[in-house]
Amino acid sequence: MSVAKKNIYKVSLLFIGIVLVGFWIVVSSLPNVTEINNFQPESTVYNLDRFDWKKRTLAPVRKYVPLHQISPELRTAVLISEDDTFFGHSGINLTELKKAFQENLKKKRYARGASTITMQLARNAFLTKNKTLIRKLKEILLAKRIEKVWSKQKIFEYYLNIVEWGDNVYGAEAAARYYFDKPASQLNLAEASMLAGILPNPIVLNPFDNWSGAKKRQSRVLKLMLNTRLITVDEFKSLLCQEIYLRGSKPLFVEYDNIPDISIFEKALKDPRIPERLKRKADSTGIIFLPEEQK
Repeated sequence: MSVAKKNIYKVSLLFIGIVLVGFWIVVSSLPNVTEINNFQPESTVYNLDRFDWKKRTLAPVRKYVPLHQISPELRTAVLISEDDTFFGHSGINLTELKKAFQENLKKKRYARGASTITMQLARNAFLTKNKTLIRKLKEILLAKRIEKVWSKQKIFEYYLNIVEWGDNVYGAEAAARYYFDKPASQLNLAEASMLAGILPNPIVLNPFDNWSGAKKRQSRVLKLMLNTRLITVDEFKSLLCQEIYLRGSKPLFVEYDNIPDISIFEKALKDPRIPERLKRKADSTGIIFLPEEQK
């Protein structure tokens, strides 16, 4: 073996060694099974009925509630908008990760995250919010570990209780009280779709300050529900125009003139150019079904 080949061989071994050591450091820094099992989201406020939102401090506001005390409308809206394959994956969505990688590479910046609900829970419960490749790797590895420890129902319940829904507003119960002055169990679909819509950036999309932005995000969620046949066209039209009562304000609504007559999904099923085999497959997988205990 020539000197040049020996040097290349040594450099390659060194590089592989550095990568393996780095990977071991990342893995060893993650919470273990015991630490994951010991995690429990805690309430910071136990009675929101008389809570004065105007005088709230800089401390986080969270009221933990079990999954059955969160309206089915909100659960469904969050699933369809944040992670529609949640009950079918084991912590990560490889297809979305691939798309995110390609888009970020093309734009040369962190433009798309592709985080599943489990990955978001891992970040919010155990990691920082810094957008780095190391954190994303930790997020992926920890999500896989969480899926082995907790059931889907527990993951979803924890997620809905710790996710940020506004400036120091955390969890579905606090969000429902803050925006609509009602418990999370009483949210209707118009309110739920708005809450689900603002999740990606709740401070910027706060409906108190940015009503038009919140309505656009609500419309996006409802379109997703329409295209997956969770709601009908008539329901879609009605929900878009339904009055919403924000806490301490008069009812707000937006009139839409150009509401589609039929969903994209329905058009595809009626398109004669699409083979019947694909239509049957789409029709069988296009609707999101929640397990009975989630309904």
